[in-house]
Amino acid sequence: MVDMEKVKALTSILEERSGLDVREALVRFYNYLSNEETRIFDKETDYLLDTLGVEIELPF
Repeated sequence: MVDMEKVKALTSILEERSGLDVREALVRFYNYLSNEETRIFDKETDYLLDTLGVEIELPF
């Protein structure tokens, strides 16, 4: 089961750092970031997920 407190904390951190709504930030991530920016974003997201102990479950 997903720990919603952790999800809310991660969402809050991402919104604060990006200055965007999480969904908008993800769309921009896929459409506009350079390879270097994508690498940095992945690294930062992985760090936050590890720090908060959030496990990602693939939908398939």
